[in-house]
Amino acid sequence: MLYVPLATGVLVAGNLSLRVFLLTLSVTFVFIARESLLVWWRARVRGKRESEAFRFLAIYAMLAGLAASPLFIVWRLYWLIPAGVAVVVLLGINALQATRREDRTIAGETLAIAGLTLTAPAAHYVATGALEVTALWLWALCAAYFASSVFYVKLRVNTINPKKEEARRQSWRRCAFYHASLLAALLLLAMGGSLSMFALAAFAPVLIRSFWYLTRPVRYINLRLVGWLEIVYSVVFLVFTTLTFRF
Repeated sequence: MLYVPLATGVLVAGNLSLRVFLLTLSVTFVFIARESLLVWWRARVRGKRESEAFRFLAIYAMLAGLAASPLFIVWRLYWLIPAGVAVVVLLGINALQATRREDRTIAGETLAIAGLTLTAPAAHYVATGALEVTALWLWALCAAYFASSVFYVKLRVNTINPKKEEARRQSWRRCAFYHASLLAALLLLAMGGSLSMFALAAFAPVLIRSFWYLTRPVRYINLRLVGWLEIVYSVVFLVFTTLTFRF
């Protein structure tokens, strides 16, 4: 969810440079800092001191800032500032949700995805040096793609527990509605000429796996297999989304 959008932005832009490397370093340190932020925030809510977590948080934040500073000072990519502010806000909300045990809800995970997939427009902007509509398209497509896994995995997890029948039904309805809406939106955009058929191919694996499971649910889940398949689907998404904007 962090690097596939970033790679998509770079490949669509068609320009791998030092600026992209620095951005990758910066977002990596920000992502690593998230865990220290959660540990420190949870401890603070409980009235405890967690100086080590705060120290690591400060170190990672400093490294992220050092990696990103040439992007502002040398190349003057000032549109990264609102993106950075958005990431900080979303990190804060996510940390607050984690302290309330709300970070694993659909709303919480969707917000996290919105923050992680900001790497797509940021990478495209850094690679091209200009903010284009394509960058926003990439963010929307990446966020929509990875949100699919939230609904799908929740359905699979709730299905394996026979004691959570109501939760399974609710997850089934949400998963069905999301993927039906996603498919309809992609078809409308493709027929309207806003996106090419490559975009449908990019989403095809996750749409097929979701509709297949909706019609043929099984009360068994191999999380390792599901994880590896999601990686394969993400590579397919990366390739065909790149083709969507390159041809």
